Amino acid sequence: MRRFIFSTALILACLFIQCSENKQEVSEDQLVAMRTTANDFMKELKGVLIQQMQTGGIMQAVSVCSDTAQLLTNKFGVERGVFIKRVSLKNRNQNNFPDDVEKRVLNKFESLKQSNELDGETEFAEITTDGNYKYLRYLKPIILQAECLNCHGNQENMMPDVKDLIAQNYPADRASGYKVGDLRGAVSIKISIE
Repeated sequence: MRRFIFSTALILACLFIQCSENKQEVSEDQLVAMRTTANDFMKELKGVLIQQMQTGGIMQAVSVCSDTAQLLTNKFGVERGVFIKRVSLKNRNQNNFPDDVEKRVLNKFESLKQSNELDGETEFAEITTDGNYKYLRYLKPIILQAECLNCHGNQENMMPDVKDLIAQNYPADRASGYKVGDLRGAVSIKISIE
């Protein structure tokens, strides 16, 4: 089984190899398809959030992020025929809790961030097996942008209504204290393959 973490800062790819009987590489076509799916998803989600912020304010965006984003994610996955979610080591929503593969990759992304090698081109892809099933796993980091600080920044700088809404909806919240450029999490895509 081969694992790939791609980054322009790493001159295209770092290859991590783990021996197995049925080695299968991620093809360029598979990689491009997953990259396109992740980018399309993030563009669609960001568009909805920004539109809600502009028309309904920050409070509306918080509601969209907590409720509508989950529905949008599920709908997007069904339309594209993939399982897709947003994951984080500091998740706010329990639906965004990472599995073991996602945790491993998020930790690798964090290491890349600490060494200033994480950028918008970084991605991860590998073929995994689970029993008799084979999956293509793909993760692309979510890097915090300025508009995200309204809900994920320093709590002292958040609007009181935003803090109250987050506390009400997510009493065990761990998703604040970020700054622009921080690793927020990743878009995770999983698809069954032959």
